[in-house]
Amino acid sequence: MMELLSLDDFKDTKIDPNWGPFDYLLHVLDVDQQKMQKSHNAPPPPQTLCKQDHKGFKLRSKFNNSVGLKRKRNLKAVEEEDDGDQVAPKLKPKRIKKQEKSVCPIPPPDLPPLFRQLIVEEMGGRGLVLVIQKTIFFSDINPTASRFSIPFSQVKTHDFLNEAEAKELDDKNSMQVWLLDPSMRGTSITLNKWVMRSSSLYVLTNTWNSVVKNNQLKKGDMVQLWSFRVNSLLCLALVKL
Repeated sequence: MMELLSLDDFKDTKIDPNWGPFDYLLHVLDVDQQKMQKSHNAPPPPQTLCKQDHKGFKLRSKFNNSVGLKRKRNLKAVEEEDDGDQVAPKLKPKRIKKQEKSVCPIPPPDLPPLFRQLIVEEMGGRGLVLVIQKTIFFSDINPTASRFSIPFSQVKTHDFLNEAEAKELDDKNSMQVWLLDPSMRGTSITLNKWVMRSSSLYVLTNTWNSVVKNNQLKKGDMVQLWSFRVNSLLCLALVKL
């Protein structure tokens, strides 16, 4: 067992005033090697070795005790095998790591079948993309504001816009798009992009109050906004979960 150096190990040391830091380090290494050689030649310590350092703190070693217990357990297992009783080893249950819980990916959200049937089969829509899934806040149903916010921090992807549409919004121009509301009724709505100091967002404005009223949207409702294209024209679908 490795022992730490104490002040007693340096009691015979004669310090040279001309020593530098490297000289002190070499001397400490030399004292440590001498102590290690002495410990190898010394008889084995008793089972309960109690040693005091220069400050009086006790350093108690229980190494021999643990070895003795292991020997008793091994001897008992050998005796049971001699009697013909095989002792089956006890297997500890494996702990499931937290990372293993995420091995199975969460399936992506899907558009409700009725919406998919209307958009794909009846309207000929293509390129369904989930833009955002969010909780309705008071600001989204405030009739004075009359807008539905789509914060960039919650947008799943910006690829629902093509280059021309993205440039149109970047130039602070609004776009008229066709919206399929939660009751599966179509309406024209305005899409804008607002650039704030600390954040940016898309917003649906103008006819938004009618969407809120006709679908009885309220604070706390969870909704999804999907995008799709009919004859290359951008369309949106608002789904209430």
